[in-house]
Amino acid sequence: MEKLPNSQRARLPTLYEVLNQQTAAPLDLWSFYTYLSQYPHAIVYLDFWTDVMAYLRLCKDYVKGIRESVLDVNKLETPTVLQEGNGDDKRESVSSAMLLEALMNDGYLDYNDSQRVSQFLKGETDSPRLSQLLQDWKQVNNDQIDFSDFVDGLVKSNVTKDHKPKLTTKQLISSAQDIVSTYLLSQEQSDRFLFEIPAYLRNDTIRLIMEEKRHDPEVFEPIKEIVYQFLEVDCFPRFLGCVALHNLHDEIVLQRPKKNKSYNSRSNSPFSQWSTASRLTIGLAWWLVGLWIGYTLIFMNYSKGIRVVCIVPFFLGSYYIICGIYLVDIIYAFSGVTQTLVSKRKLDDLELRSMNNHRSNSLHSSNEVPWWLTIFGGRSRLCKVKHPFVNSIMIRRALWCLLLVLIMTAILTAIFAAVPGRRI
Repeated sequence: MEKLPNSQRARLPTLYEVLNQQTAAPLDLWSFYTYLSQYPHAIVYLDFWTDVMAYLRLCKDYVKGIRESVLDVNKLETPTVLQEGNGDDKRESVSSAMLLEALMNDGYLDYNDSQRVSQFLKGETDSPRLSQLLQDWKQVNNDQIDFSDFVDGLVKSNVTKDHKPKLTTKQLISSAQDIVSTYLLSQEQSDRFLFEIPAYLRNDTIRLIMEEKRHDPEVFEPIKEIVYQFLEVDCFPRFLGCVALHNLHDEIVLQRPKKNKSYNSRSNSPFSQWSTASRLTIGLAWWLVGLWIGYTLIFMNYSKGIRVVCIVPFFLGSYYIICGIYLVDIIYAFSGVTQTLVSKRKLDDLELRSMNNHRSNSLHSSNEVPWWLTIFGGRSRLCKVKHPFVNSIMIRRALWCLLLVLIMTAILTAIFAAVPGRRI
């Protein structure tokens, strides 16, 4: 996502915007997921949020399918069809058509409204007329047919008409139970168990889904709010501090499955694998070179004008040391690029699939990175900074680092140039 709304261009994004993929690199969902992969318990919370939001989209697709089926029924329904059969069949057809039409007219089949979707799946209505129609429909059918079964039958009957797969209530219940089994049921049965969730909320959710067969999205709402608060308070500020204020990140992957070749972003350059340590080491090496040159010229009694040549190693040494300390590469900042995050944990197949799902929506192309940055560690881990506010933060920090580099270089050079020479 390269174009951001004007409201986001002058500030850092919120967690909600990141989770809904409304942000640009490096503050995108892929980067947030990769950052949390370093913390096994934290990433489970993000996985739970993602699965619950996917379940909400599934419920919306279910209601959308019902709405399309109702529209198809209304188009195909004729007076001849309604007059077939005995009086009970006639009453049943008329009541069903009226009930479905009332549901659609009152907005309960509005699949874009999450609250309406939940109300429809729970069978709750705040309209007296709709409640009366639902009660009359049950009386007509002598409570022998559940309304959800009737709706599922209506949806299934229209599968062959538009050749689109239709969801059913049983599929929604099964998906909800899978979420419960993965995150809430038992720590022994799942390694993605959610810790630090109040026991009463966990037990209530398990009871509603496993025993009462609730399948509306609101059943996960209390736990989803706790998960969101945990991500917003404990994880997201640290993520912003790591990614928005620094463009250097050590490659801290310990192991990778060999079969997962698509995830291999490792570079052989020490600038890419050990961004901080390599710069500090090279910076100290250049300082030693500068000290050696400076002392050599002093004890060989060269003139002060010649001794100024030590400015070059002192500048390079100060550059790498300052960049390593502040985790901001000045050249990267002025070029508008940053290093991508890499997880340090050995990822299993489930996590790799989840990360690839996030990554597919926010791929970082190395083609956008200037080719000449190859000399600073390659382009495999570099991505373009597409968030204007983050780019401005990086440039301001780079200017401060550049000022420190110039001050340190000037001090060291002045000291070795001003010291009186003495030939030994």
